Amino acid sequence: MLSLEVAFVAVPVSQQRKLSQRSGNICAFPGCGLLLTAEGTPEEPVVVLGEMAHIVAESPNGPRGDSPLTTEERNRYENLILLCNQHHQLIDSDGALAMYTVERLQAMKEDHEKRVERRLGGRPNVKADLPPMVNSTVHSNVLPVTQMPRHVYGAPCLVDRESEVRPEGTSTGVMTPFILREGRLWAFQNLRDESGPFAAFVDRSATERFDSREWWADPDKLQWYVALLNRSLNKLTGRLGLRLDRNHHRYYFEPEEEGVQRTVVYRPLNTNKATRSVVWQPKKKATGEARNYWLHRAVSLRFFLIGNSQWCLSIRPELRVTSDGFESIDAKHVGRQVTRKKARLFNYDLLAEVQFWRDFLGKSSPRISFPFGDGQSLVISTSLSSGQVRWPGIPPEHDMPFKNVEYVDDLFTWAEAESLSEDDALDHEQDEEAGYEGVIVD
Repeated sequence: MLSLEVAFVAVPVSQQRKLSQRSGNICAFPGCGLLLTAEGTPEEPVVVLGEMAHIVAESPNGPRGDSPLTTEERNRYENLILLCNQHHQLIDSDGALAMYTVERLQAMKEDHEKRVERRLGGRPNVKADLPPMVNSTVHSNVLPVTQMPRHVYGAPCLVDRESEVRPEGTSTGVMTPFILREGRLWAFQNLRDESGPFAAFVDRSATERFDSREWWADPDKLQWYVALLNRSLNKLTGRLGLRLDRNHHRYYFEPEEEGVQRTVVYRPLNTNKATRSVVWQPKKKATGEARNYWLHRAVSLRFFLIGNSQWCLSIRPELRVTSDGFESIDAKHVGRQVTRKKARLFNYDLLAEVQFWRDFLGKSSPRISFPFGDGQSLVISTSLSSGQVRWPGIPPEHDMPFKNVEYVDDLFTWAEAESLSEDDALDHEQDEEAGYEGVIVD
């Protein structure tokens, strides 16, 4: 694009761009034909000779300035003509104003731009017919969090390393995520409790309790809170038999036996039951020969805060590649292959991957639960977030139905949900009984 050096800084860049492109780098004055750029110096290889001229002057006191046009209209493409310096001065000179009227300059501009189009022989930019717009429900890869731990507890830690902390005495199913920061142990359990899982590792008398929302509003504490949530994910995925790929921050399936492929039963998009390979050794289509690598279904899970109080969990399906089912292959050797496979995942395929992971993580139930005891819990709904959009839609071959949007409670999942709600209420009652009015717990 030709960049113009002009004194009229009020002309928007978009209008300058239109003028320069349609003028073809040539002075618009009839018979001139001067190119408006020239070779310069090594420091400035291209010198701009063109000047934007106003047909109706930018100022009412300028040449041809007597006009009802507004200031904005005077600085639009329609009122500009691209000229060399000599002809710019000519049309604005006092003796030539009667000859170069607004009407004549407008005709000069129009004739020149049409002549440029004809000589360049460009293809007309014909407006393409757009497909009809349709209303669709679009599902995302985000699950809403419906319940968060109300409090975070901290106390001076009696050991130096996290590996030395071994939570004790928890009831079946209770999760005990914790982190060490600034010499203190932080957890969702009440660290003052003498029978708590961390009683042997902290100074219970110096326990602090914070409202979770206070941490969400503090950028540093928010990172600590997310670290606790991630430790909770580690607990959940570990119980489901997934392994953690620390280098890529994702969870993946591993063979249960060396050299044996692995499958999982789950509920897909539109039926009640199906089997999916989660660890397998691909084969060459032509010969059926096994390839020299294994593929593992993997997932990246990330908590994020929307606004001041709404949390969500994103699910990003991935693939892990190993040489034998266990030993990871360097990313530089597999990046192109994995990218190619992902590129073949169309809307329905990607939705099927997300469906697999939310079903597996939630055990085909309406929610994913993280019980921490002491009346605290984290609950994630397995209903995919969705919204209505008006758009051209997707090709029919990829526009498949999606029936299993939500899971219905059975007797067991309903009882679990009721238990979690009661725990949250109990936590509130216990706070009142303990007189937790400040941050420090005596």
